[in-house]
Formats: sequence, C-alpha cells, structure tokens
Amino acid sequence: MNAMKAMIISVGGSPEPIVTSLLKHRPDFVCFFATQKSMDLIGGIKEKTKEHSIVFDDCKVIADDENDLVHCYTKACECAARCEQRQFAAADIHVDYTGGTKSMTAALTLATIAKGYGFSYVGGAMRTKDGLGTVVSGTEIIHEGISPAQLFALEDKQRLAVLISHYQYEAAVAVLQHLPAVMLPADREIAKGLIQVLEGYHAWDAFQHTSASKLLSGGIKHLDICCKFSSSAPLLPFYKRCQENLAILQRIQEATRGFKALHPLLLLDLVSNAERRIHQGKYDDAVARLYRALEMAGQIAFEETFKVSTSEVPISMVPESMRDEYSLRYAHPEKIDHIQLPLFAVFRMLKQIGHPQGERFEAHRRTFEDLLFTRNHSILAHGLNPIKADTAASFLQKMTDIFLDDPLIRFPQELNW
Repeated sequence: MNAMKAMIISVGGSPEPIVTSLLKHRPDFVCFFATQKSMDLIGGIKEKTKEHSIVFDDCKVIADDENDLVHCYTKACECAARCEQRQFAAADIHVDYTGGTKSMTAALTLATIAKGYGFSYVGGAMRTKDGLGTVVSGTEIIHEGISPAQLFALEDKQRLAVLISHYQYEAAVAVLQHLPAVMLPADREIAKGLIQVLEGYHAWDAFQHTSASKLLSGGIKHLDICCKFSSSAPLLPFYKRCQENLAILQRIQEATRGFKALHPLLLLDLVSNAERRIHQGKYDDAVARLYRALEMAGQIAFEETFKVSTSEVPISMVPESMRDEYSLRYAHPEKIDHIQLPLFAVFRMLKQIGHPQGERFEAHRRTFEDLLFTRNHSILAHGLNPIKADTAASFLQKMTDIFLDDPLIRFPQELNW
C-alpha cells in the first residue's frame, strides 16, 4: 500500500499551474496557502481536479498581508504544522511554490526548506508579454529536483568535517543522525557507516576498547561496501585511516589479552589519547593521562623484569642495598614480607639493577619531578591551578622521546564527503 501524500501549495495568479501540479502529484491532503483574494480560486481548482478523479481533503491558511515576509513566514510555518499534525512523514509532503506573491513563495520556501520535503515549481514552454508574463495555459511544465534541504546537508557535512578534525565524535554523530532525512540514498548508507565508526572512536577515546573494536569493525565493513559501489573516492583517505586504526586496536587487544594486561602498545595508546586532549585544549585531562602513562611505563618494565606486580613485590626481590629502606617505606598493608611500590620507587629500583627504563628516567628525573609537582598542584589532582599548554606539551614530548618506540596513533582528522 502506497503511503498517503500531502501537498502545500501557494495560491495566486493563474489556477492552471496549480491544477497541473495536483494532477501530477495526486495528493491525499492539500494545505492551500492563499490570500483573501486568491482563496476564491480554490473552489475552481478542486472542480477541475475532480473532473480527473483527483479528490483530496484540504485546509486553507490565509495570509492577511501577502507582502509582509515575516507575516507570510509565520503562516507558512502553520501550513507545515497542519501537515505534520496529520502524521505525514517528511518524505511524503510536497511543496509547490508556483503561485502567490514573491513574499509568500519566499516565506514558504524558508519555512520548509530544512524539513526534507519535496519541492516543485510549474513553469511553461510559453509565457505572455514576450516571455516575461504568466505561463500560457496548456504549456505548463513541472520542474522538480532534489529537495533544497540538500543545501543544508552540505553545510552539515562541512560542520561534520570540523567536528572530526577536533575529535568531537559525539557532536559529529548527532549531526549525522540529523542528516539522513534529507540525503540521497547513497549518502544515507555512508552516514550509517560513519555513525558506527565515530561511535567507535568515541568509545576508544573513553578507553572502552572492546566496544570500540566492535563498532569500528562494523562501521568499516559498511563503508567498505559504500566505497566499492558508489562514487565516494573523496571518502577513501578517511576510510583507509580507519582501517589502519582498527588494525592497531586489534594488535592492542591481542597483546593485552583482551585489554586486561599491561603492554607497551597500551602505553602508546594512552599517550596518543593524551595528545588528542592537548589538541582539544584539555590540558588537565592530558596531564592526568600522561601521569598514568609514566606510571604504566614503570609498571610494564618492572613486571617484564621481575614477573610480579608493583602492588605485590616480595621484599626478597629488592636489591639488598635498598631492602631495609623499602620494607619500611612501602610495606604492604596486608601481606607480610611484601611491599607496594609507587612511581619513583619503581624507577629507582629499575635503575639499581641497570634496567634501561630506570636509567632513562633517572637521566630526566628532575624534569619529571617538576612536571609532577605542577600536576599535583593542579585542580584535577590536589590543588587549584589549571595546567598550562606548555606544561602538557613538555610532558608529552618527554613521554614520546623516552618511553615510546612507535609513532603515536593518529585518528583521522579529515573527512571529505
């Protein structure tokens, strides 16, 4: 069964173009946007369509001042509301803006352009007054095309690209969820894939790695189909970067036994996350991540070397020269003959046994002490001071130079669509 269809038609001038449009679209409901003068035409219009077995319910919205754009806009909004009150879907509402004053047609277009309705205009092969007057009866031609709402879709795509460039994935998804009603079918399919991909990146940024892997995988499969069967060449660089990122995430998943164990790749991921927060100007968030990354770097090296967690270290593993000090300062609250090691104690013990990570940390220990002093006095730690951009950038540089062997993970920042 075909869906019920509605039309909004501005009335004025000659009735023949309106009759032509009604015979073409065969609506079930019509909202006539008229003036006190043009309302007299509606009866004749209905009689002519009835002769062709076109019968419809209708209502009339009257513009009292057909030359006042603001007043006409208010009335045009009322026309749209009348159709929506009858539960017509946007795709089943059609606007014909042929008749009426210039203010009426401009207002009707402005009031409905972003709603996803169809649009048409009745012109003609011949006009009076040497082509400058009204359409000659019997020569009417209906001009139809995609909805002018596509113009808004282009603006939204530009907004989407800006949001992605700043890693604003939630906001980008919200834009995409608004788009499908006014997009072409091919673009709607691309939007479905992009929504999944961007939800995946949002989950990844929130350390929800398992969800991120599933969402990215599903979204990339959808985009893969779109890239093969539609003219979406500009989308390919974004798509390929997504593929590269998913491969890295899957490597992290395998190396960490399902994101449940420490590994240098997890450290790389955390530092990369911090860099994105710096790009957003969220310096306190970045430094919080970098502090954890520094702690993680020590824990990874320690566990690889001693095969135990820094939270449960047998005192017998501590070099004899520092054993008494460590047993007093870092005694485990529940386990006798065990200690719990904080960040500096971990790196100090690594240096004591000649581990490269301990040596590197010691070479830059004063710098790290200054950075951590600033962090400890920040508002997200124990103080009231915001972190400055140069502090976050310095911390990031130290972490990448000293503890990372691989380049940072780069999320896509450019979407051409």
